[in-house]
Amino acid sequence: MHTNPIFRILVLITSFVLIVPSAAMARSQQQMARSQQQYDDPGQLGRYAVGHISYQMVDKDANNRPEFFSVWYPVDPKDIHASTPPAEYLTDPYTGTENLPATFSTDWQKLGYDTAYEGPRLSEDGPFPLVMFSPGWTDGYWCHIFIGTRLASHGYVVAVLEHWADGQWPWSPFDDLVTAMVNRPRDVSFAITQLLAKSRMPGELLFRAIDPERIAASGHSIGGYATYTLAGGDDLVCDTLMPVLDGTGTLPYPAATCVPTPPDPRIKTIVSLDGSSQFLHYRELARISVPSLIMGDTVDQSAVIDANGDLRDWIARPHSAINRFDSYRVDVNGANHYSYTDYCDAAQVWFNLGWISSANLTAWETSWPCASTGWFPVTIPAADAHEVVTKYMIALLDLYLGGRDKNKQLDRWILTPEYALDHTPTVQFFNSEKCPAALPDKSYFTYRAYQLSSECDVAQKDPTGWFTTPSRK
Repeated sequence: MHTNPIFRILVLITSFVLIVPSAAMARSQQQMARSQQQYDDPGQLGRYAVGHISYQMVDKDANNRPEFFSVWYPVDPKDIHASTPPAEYLTDPYTGTENLPATFSTDWQKLGYDTAYEGPRLSEDGPFPLVMFSPGWTDGYWCHIFIGTRLASHGYVVAVLEHWADGQWPWSPFDDLVTAMVNRPRDVSFAITQLLAKSRMPGELLFRAIDPERIAASGHSIGGYATYTLAGGDDLVCDTLMPVLDGTGTLPYPAATCVPTPPDPRIKTIVSLDGSSQFLHYRELARISVPSLIMGDTVDQSAVIDANGDLRDWIARPHSAINRFDSYRVDVNGANHYSYTDYCDAAQVWFNLGWISSANLTAWETSWPCASTGWFPVTIPAADAHEVVTKYMIALLDLYLGGRDKNKQLDRWILTPEYALDHTPTVQFFNSEKCPAALPDKSYFTYRAYQLSSECDVAQKDPTGWFTTPSRK
């Protein structure tokens, strides 16, 4: 046994030197584990429980136009109890339950939808980014429950509008398409203003919910048109001939539609889901200067809905026009126009509630847009399509609007062609539309048809006959 005091001191020092790094390493590992736990995978349910509330207002500056928006928001899980009621989704919000009963979150959960609760307290982690969503023409807000719930679980306040006079039901008022195009972006801007006011108002459920510097616009179909317009503007709404060409409108358009729509500078990021870019000039799309995700059908499906091939570049055209390093295009294999909605799942929900018969359910599921065969079929399951949509939306939003608690390295990786090849075979991912094809002149652009192909296609920026200078008579 060593009794030399110097030796004992050396032993103690050596032990201390060995112990301290071990303890420090342990603490570092614990901190790393906590840090890793705080990151949410964009492809999975997020860390927050989800609250829901609806608002119905009147825009006095738009001839007392009614406005309805359904809002999902983050909630701390500790504030959810057995007595917390499920979220209530009015099927026709403008008539309440006068014509149709409401559904509840529990009805949708049976099909795998995320759980949401009606009116619980907002999470203490706010303020959060705000995502405004505009549905397709004639679609209700409930067509996008899957987006509202999933994004809210990742720390976003999500407001989905139900646009007035959109012909959602046989008894609903129904504006023509070009009038709807005028109203869409204005409805969204009005809703942003109202939600920001509530976020500033003590006593409101959404008090301190929204960061006004982190607002995104998103939408499906004509809601995608609204999304592009909110970011880049539309110089003259009534200069498009597409409603006449596709049979949804006639000339002359209402005089009130011959107006410009300015962009909303509060929009910092956009996500378009099979958005109607054909209503905007290429130059108008090129003005978009915010990060963007342009998601939609493949060129094969686009060609199906237009025998002449004029819409083959439906998704590539705006991506080419925007032409920014922070703009991304995602084509969803096997999707059709309604894969970005809840529409086909609603049939099962309504059947479970006894609203429709088994014969109606079968007819719904075996006809367009829900059929997997025939004209414009959908071959990707709804759950898979929804997962892809929300995963890429969350990755983009986290990267450009998310706070320091977001795993932006993962988000950047998801937003690459390599990730799609290895991890998401249901999509084709594009960073750019530039490819080596000869252009007849500057009125054409190039685009890539397929991710795994060297094919380089050429299309007109503004196809002949799509636009005109309309008469104001």
